[in-house]
Amino acid sequence: MEQLLPWLVFCTAVSMLCLFRPNAARIFTGIFFIIMAVGVNLVLSISAPEQFVQLGTAAPLIPLYDWAFEHVVARAPALVGILAAAGEITIGLLILSSGRRVKLGLLAAIVFLLVITPLGIWTLPNPVLAAGLAWLIRKDYPISLLQLIRAPRRPTHV
Repeated sequence: MEQLLPWLVFCTAVSMLCLFRPNAARIFTGIFFIIMAVGVNLVLSISAPEQFVQLGTAAPLIPLYDWAFEHVVARAPALVGILAAAGEITIGLLILSSGRRVKLGLLAAIVFLLVITPLGIWTLPNPVLAAGLAWLIRKDYPISLLQLIRAPRRPTHV
């Protein structure tokens, strides 16, 4: 429960960024997904894979989640964590790319956020972030993060 408020503040802030600075929000979100994949799911897969079982059995909002984590995830929690990390990395890379791949990545991020929302009360702000990402889908992103980094800098006039 103590994670609910900070996560709500974070989701709201990112959603506001989506409204006012869509490209910055896209880049932030792509990097965020990659960091979460490596810093949370991959690390937990190696150091404490049993945490994946507890994640879905501690206080899920839908009983099916308890059953799925107890009977499916518990059989290979490290593999589930690695697959989750691979999925999040893929989502992040798609979001940081260009064109239609960005929209595919944003759609995948929205689905991911909504699918994990029933894990507990602390994930209830996920739809707030998903709504911000849905707003980003309306925009076009012809330039990837890598292209943006490699682009020649224009001199600024004082």
